[in-house]
Amino acid sequence: VCLTCCSRESMVRINQICHKHGIKFFTGDVFGYHGYMFADLGDHEFVEEKPKVAKVSTGVEDGPEAKRARLEPAETTMVKKRLQFCQLREALAVEWRGEEATAALRRTAPDYFLLQ
Repeated sequence: VCLTCCSRESMVRINQICHKHGIKFFTGDVFGYHGYMFADLGDHEFVEEKPKVAKVSTGVEDGPEAKRARLEPAETTMVKKRLQFCQLREALAVEWRGEEATAALRRTAPDYFLLQ
């Protein structure tokens, strides 16, 4: 489900319904040069492609370069991952005061507070 130009109450209500039924949810809006986007993918599984690391044999070369692992760009491995997304009401209920919020404040764009 994708929503734009909706009230906060409508977005939260529709997101709760989608989350309950395992339906992926996206919402966003743009206000001139500023905008936002939120995604609730529930319990989301995906596959990530990672470069394979090959170790150098110790007898071929001498020195520190021989001991470093080298990346083989042609070889990759697939890694299965899982993320649990939060609901919109939980994201909007974040407490921005206190020590725990200090790290989150550094990672949050100032535009977020303008949109609030």
